[in-house]
Amino acid sequence: MAKHSDRNRVVESGVTGCDLRTDDRNSLIPLGSTLGMLGGGQIGGFFAESALRFGYKVAVWDPSPNAPAKRYASVAFDAPFDDPDTLTKFADVSDCASLEWENIPVSLTNALEKIIRVRPGSKSLGLAQDRTQEKQFLTENHIPVTKYAVIENPSELGGVQLELPWIVKTATLGYDGHGQWRISNSRDIADIQDVLKGNGPWVVEQVVPFKIELSVVVGYDGGTKLVHFPPTENIHENGILRISISPARISSEVERRAEDLAQEVIKNIGEPGVFCVEMFLLENEDLLVNEIAPRPHNSGHHTIDTFTVSQYELQIRALTGLPLVTPQQITSSVLLNVLGDEYTNLTDLYTTTSILQNQSARIYSYGKQDVRPGRKMGHILFNGPSQGDLLSEALETHKILTK
Repeated sequence: MAKHSDRNRVVESGVTGCDLRTDDRNSLIPLGSTLGMLGGGQIGGFFAESALRFGYKVAVWDPSPNAPAKRYASVAFDAPFDDPDTLTKFADVSDCASLEWENIPVSLTNALEKIIRVRPGSKSLGLAQDRTQEKQFLTENHIPVTKYAVIENPSELGGVQLELPWIVKTATLGYDGHGQWRISNSRDIADIQDVLKGNGPWVVEQVVPFKIELSVVVGYDGGTKLVHFPPTENIHENGILRISISPARISSEVERRAEDLAQEVIKNIGEPGVFCVEMFLLENEDLLVNEIAPRPHNSGHHTIDTFTVSQYELQIRALTGLPLVTPQQITSSVLLNVLGDEYTNLTDLYTTTSILQNQSARIYSYGKQDVRPGRKMGHILFNGPSQGDLLSEALETHKILTK
């Protein structure tokens, strides 16, 4: 790698208040270095903005030339993720790298890890990419999950011994409700068998009577230091995150158990980085882990405005070896995602000015050029002391955007 020696040096211990090791895994990446980002969507964009504030530069690799995060990049790469020449170039300009979403090829992170630091790494990425491996990992580590079965062929659906209803999910490449089908009764089984295409496996999950969906963002240094944000309450619409409420409307006892469960999951993975653990709170107050994301999460966008440290700053700290600190909440918030053509309505000047007359509202546009149904185009954050008022304002804004 053609890197300057001062950028590639190991920072020795002796920094006040820090317990630093001198091996490469735990060395500090100095300010002014270049942080690589694999993927260029809104999460990569918020990471890049935060990195620039620190004084880092950012290299973004995303096959789309118009990926939003490239607006903040010192250098950008447009090649497919399997291009070996770009891998070499990306590693040459980047002192380390992190992930924007979980569909980055594990083969790419495996290759990069031989050259530069990647956090989180291939282990957690592989778990997130394959629901069968993820479920097996959680089960083996005694993490509670919904009852499930794995099938290799659609014809096996009829033999699944789970109480209906079910959710059938592709084992790989599913997101925002894509690659998921609900089976409510035995008549649906034949219909779904005709829909499932390609090679298995698929995961069949028993639908659980949950009352709240929660997410907990955790930062881990790979050693003894874990920090977390309080649980966020999430409301989905057609499998897509619509509203996030912070703090979640749960008891302090459930909050503590959710945080402990999320940290237990990340400890068991053992890789440094920022993660999101999604879970269900059941009617009987039990918690079940649903999914693990090896990255910041859309439900954590509000941390930019409502915490002393955002999830993106934690991502940078975990990546570069800077100290992890416990986030402190400043104010309550309700986040409304702007989906598809709602963004076209939002950009109408009358609508924009009407929304921004509310001093609690902040508009975030992600810079995506193509408007597609259900695509996350931006969000509106409402923050202030009264969570009930914020939720009412978000719901009223939703009505305006969907007229």
